[in-house]
Amino acid sequence: MIGEMRRDEAGFRIRAEQPTRVEGFVDAAFAFAVTLLVVSVGRVPESVAELLQAMRGVPAFAFSFLLIVRFWWAHRLWSRRFALEDSYSVKLSLALVFVILIYVYPLRMTAQMVLASWSGGFLSERPIGSFGDSDFRDLYLIFAVGYGVVLGIFMLLHKHALRCADAIGLSPLERLRTRFNLLRNGAFLGTALLSLLLSLLPLQGGQWALPGLAYVLISPLSFGIRHWERRRLPATGLRAT
Repeated sequence: MIGEMRRDEAGFRIRAEQPTRVEGFVDAAFAFAVTLLVVSVGRVPESVAELLQAMRGVPAFAFSFLLIVRFWWAHRLWSRRFALEDSYSVKLSLALVFVILIYVYPLRMTAQMVLASWSGGFLSERPIGSFGDSDFRDLYLIFAVGYGVVLGIFMLLHKHALRCADAIGLSPLERLRTRFNLLRNGAFLGTALLSLLLSLLPLQGGQWALPGLAYVLISPLSFGIRHWERRRLPATGLRAT
């Protein structure tokens, strides 16, 4: 019967077919976070000129929305794959919700600031001159701390799943991919720490792009870890999907 159970595209057995009360609460909290993100856009434009100005903030909104959705999706996968709802995992899930709700506004402000800086002020509802060096430092620091804490929570969730591997019956493939998910989140946490360290330097003017550029490392790190993971898969006797 085990072999007939549903699996996702990564080969994990789906242990939670229906959302639990905790998962439902987390889903509702993430939906509320998106609502707060919409509210942060500001007042409704009353003229075409105001509408065009507001549309410049769409990329910042899109970036913030996609990052929140990415975290929601990651928690959804974790819940479906491991079906853990003990006291420790519930506390971690609630901590994740707490951090996400706090960082909705800083997330959008940071996205707006970075896009304004990189586009010469075109992709921003605010003039680029309204951002001072102290603003760049503070927002980069706040974003790095929030992003790092979220990644740290996901690392703890996956470490907990590995501790419960025997109890929930994780296969060799599932254990391997859980370890790589743990490694992936750790590598991304490293980019947040790098950005935080760069933010503490006495940067000026265009140098403030450096803390934001630290996150560009996420793509090559993700590609490298995925490639390493695929090379390790034959050891489990299963092929990559």
